[in-house]
Formats: sequence, C-alpha cells, structure tokens
Amino acid sequence: MTLIERFLNYVSYETTATEEKEDAASNPLIYNLSKQMMRELQALNPNELSINQFGVVDAKFYGDPSKPAIAFLAHMDTSNQASGKDVKPQIIKNYDGKDIKLNEELTLSAKQFPTLLHSIGHCIICTSGDTLLGGDDKAGMAIIMTALSDILEGKKNHRPLEIIFTTDEEIGADAHHVSMESVFAKYGYTVDGGDYRYISTESFTAYSMQVKVVGKSIHPGSAKDKLVNAAGVLMKFHNALPEVLRPEETSEHEPFYHLCNIQGSEDSATGDYIIRSFDEDQMKELINLAKLTARRINDHTGYEAITLEIKEQYHNMKVVLDKYPEIQKEMEDVYNKLGMEFHYEAIRGGTTGSQLSFMGLPCPNLGTGDYNMHGRYEYVDYDEMEAMVNVVKELMIA
Repeated sequence: MTLIERFLNYVSYETTATEEKEDAASNPLIYNLSKQMMRELQALNPNELSINQFGVVDAKFYGDPSKPAIAFLAHMDTSNQASGKDVKPQIIKNYDGKDIKLNEELTLSAKQFPTLLHSIGHCIICTSGDTLLGGDDKAGMAIIMTALSDILEGKKNHRPLEIIFTTDEEIGADAHHVSMESVFAKYGYTVDGGDYRYISTESFTAYSMQVKVVGKSIHPGSAKDKLVNAAGVLMKFHNALPEVLRPEETSEHEPFYHLCNIQGSEDSATGDYIIRSFDEDQMKELINLAKLTARRINDHTGYEAITLEIKEQYHNMKVVLDKYPEIQKEMEDVYNKLGMEFHYEAIRGGTTGSQLSFMGLPCPNLGTGDYNMHGRYEYVDYDEMEAMVNVVKELMIA
C-alpha cells in the first residue's frame, strides 16, 4: 500500500472524538480504525501487538538491542469542531497557487491562507468543503506506517521500535489511555500536524475553565431590580476578560482565554473555556484574573451568581525535553543528513507528547504537512508527507 493509498483509506473512517468516557473510547466508531491498524501491523509480524479498552494500538518490533528503543505516535481520532463523516478528499496535482474551489460555498485561497504558497508545484489533498479532512492526525499515521513498512519489507536493520496509535487526543484524554506499564520505548516522537520543517519541543501549559452562572428569572414586566439574567452575566464575565488575550488576537508565545462553547437563558448559563500559556507563572496570573473577575461580578450581583471549575490539562513539555539534549541532536542530525531545512517552533496547542513527556516518555513533535486543522479548509501537502516518511525512516534506523 502506498502513502497516498494509506492516507485516503484512513480518512475514510469516521473517528470524531466526542465526550470522554471512563472505560472506553469517546466514540465507538473509532474502534473500526483501531481494528484496521491491528490488521496492518499484524501483517508486518510484530514481536508484540495489543489493543486496549480505549482502542489504543501498540506494536513492538524488537530490532537491534544495542540501541535505545524509540516510539512513534499518532492519534486516530479527529476534532469535533467539524464533521468527519463521509470525508471526500480532493486531489490537486501540481498546485499552481490559484484559488481552489472546495464547494459552492467555500474557496481555499492563498490570500487567506498564505501557507499555500509554499505548496506551489506540489500535490495538495483538500476537503470537499463539507467536512474536515482528517489529516490531523491520519497524515501522521500514514507517514509512520509507510516508513515502518519500507524498513521491514526492505529487511533493513532497525532499532527497537514501538508504534502507538492513540484515541481521544482531540479531547485531551489520549495520553491517559496509554498503558505506560507496557511501553518499552525510552523516548518517542509524535508525528502530528503542521509544517514538515518544524520541530517542536515546546507546547502550551493548558487548563480548562467551566463558568456556571445561576440567574434569577423574573417576568420581564416586573423585573426592575429583581431580574439577574444568567446569560447576560456570562457575557459580562466574558467581556471583562482582556479582549486582546483571545486566540484571534494572539500569536507566537502570547497566551489566551478561548470561549469554546456557550449555552444560556435568564435562569442559567454555562461557558466552556480553555486557558493557554507557555509560562507557568503567567498561567497562574491568568487563572487569578478569571477568579477576580468572577468575584467582582458576584459582589455586584449580591450573591454567588458565578462559579468557576478550573482543571489542569497538560504542561509545557519543554520542562522535560530540555533535560534530553541528545534527542534534539538526533533530530537535527537526521534533517541535516537529508539536506532538509528545519526550524524549532513552539506548538500553540498540545500533543500526546505534552502529557507523555511528564509520564516518563519524552516526546517532541514532528510535522506532517497538514494545515488548517479542525475545519473545512484543512489540506495536506502530499510532497511534505513524502519528505517526512524519509525523516521517520532515518530515525527508525538511527
């Protein structure tokens, strides 16, 4: 199976992450792709192969015992921010830089998405405009499986390898689905989205924040000095947070509050936020500001209208990866050997490695050539995917 055949096959599976479950993958449809990966890996004669209750697939190929075992990880689930059902990819060969008509409603334009200019002359795989593509992270899956197959079928010597395909990365649960007791790799690489030239050893520190508001619903005809509109209180809270600290206003190492979902009426309202920062002290300041904002609004309403539920999600993996300069050198040596340009980029998000690095498996991230993830404008640069197959192969035999 070729790289493009693998990719098109993987994106045909609907694997949208939904709500986290204690003892299973969030969406039962994810198991269909898990079973497919079990079949493909079994055909490569692994020394060990397993699937757990969450649908996480783990394959081990023992290889040269004189070298440290290394893992390659990608996630099977896709974002719930756009439909992942009946994905119909479009293949644009030798992209000429012009607008790509996705459907009657949407156009993929280099004017709006300048990264497309890097793909002139390349093969582009994009959406039909009705769904996301699923390159996040099925591009990573296809890259890993193609590299692995080339190595094993070519009977090349390799280091001990562990391939882990996870579930529910998009809802922040996948690292906790991995059975760390069974992992034999000393460190790993997530192959998960973005420019193929970018190596990431730094990610956000992340918290979630749910804002719950209890109002006082009174008939509007007699509401004077009585009504406390819960939806209005939530909007007041949101508008009191710094407008300049929103994702659409920030870049690079700047932090943000992001309102992901809002529901409400006069009687009650709920807002789901994520809070992101690269700096732990700055994160504390952001959380304290949110708490202060809620307290001041509660003082004004005269009762505890707002309650906040703030939960830790993951931390900046740089704290761990800085202790392993040999991993950074290994990556740089491979890119240099292949004559490929590379840069270090801080991920404005998180990967499986953001959590696994703190769980005993240091994991920087490598790009896949996937862009505009989580939406209908998503596309992958197939030439970049091919380049990353070579990077992963070199790491497998390093």
